[in-house]
Amino acid sequence: MTTKDFKQHFHPSETPFIEKIQDIIQRVEDSYSFYLTEFLNPRQVEILKIVVASSDCHCFSSSDFYHTEYGRVIIAPDYYQLNEGDFELAVVDISYNAKFNTIKHAQILGTFIHELGIQRSLLGDILVAPGHAQVMTTKSMLSYAITNISKIARASVTLKEVSLENLIQTNVGEEHLELLFSSLRLDVLIANVFKLSRSQAIKLVESEKVKINYRISRKASDLLGIGDLISVRGFGRFQLLEDNGLTKKGKYKLTISKTMQK
Repeated sequence: MTTKDFKQHFHPSETPFIEKIQDIIQRVEDSYSFYLTEFLNPRQVEILKIVVASSDCHCFSSSDFYHTEYGRVIIAPDYYQLNEGDFELAVVDISYNAKFNTIKHAQILGTFIHELGIQRSLLGDILVAPGHAQVMTTKSMLSYAITNISKIARASVTLKEVSLENLIQTNVGEEHLELLFSSLRLDVLIANVFKLSRSQAIKLVESEKVKINYRISRKASDLLGIGDLISVRGFGRFQLLEDNGLTKKGKYKLTISKTMQK
């Protein structure tokens, strides 16, 4: 299947990623050796699996094995037998004095990116619990992170490696709701879900604080569909799960999952 064939099924902004995966597949087929990606978000993993399925290669995502949000993916020729060590994952445990400090997800992400001078794709899930947190990263980044990070926000921190079996099990506080919407426009759903005015929702979109399926949305009028995941910086995120039809007054009845930012 050509890139043109794939384009009709995906958002135009996803075309460069599709082309990148097709190039990797070609390299794997030519070299007959596997390729390990950096961390991909769930949408990218989904696209990758679809593209690989149209080739003679196979793929394996670490997120399928460790039940994480972000994952590294192995694209391999048909002879390859999975060794989970080939994902080259490492978990950095961050401890600090919770009596005087609270460390948030965004603060950890910002520190790792700016202090280490790295891209987001070198980091996987960031898991936060009282008194400590964990960051999944690559084996090659492990010692660099432990050596160079001693403070996050105002908190002094201690970093060490822990095994994948010791990943923090977080309770993300997800709830399922059935809500009514006058339309499926992005701004309408954001305003309803987070109890904001339409003008506030539009401003969030225009400020590039809203993502649909992990890509920034710049149009408040974007129409959403079942399966779409919307994240709003500073508020949380929600996903459209089920279409339950229309009310007598023509409103959409949708079941959504909602997670508030902590």
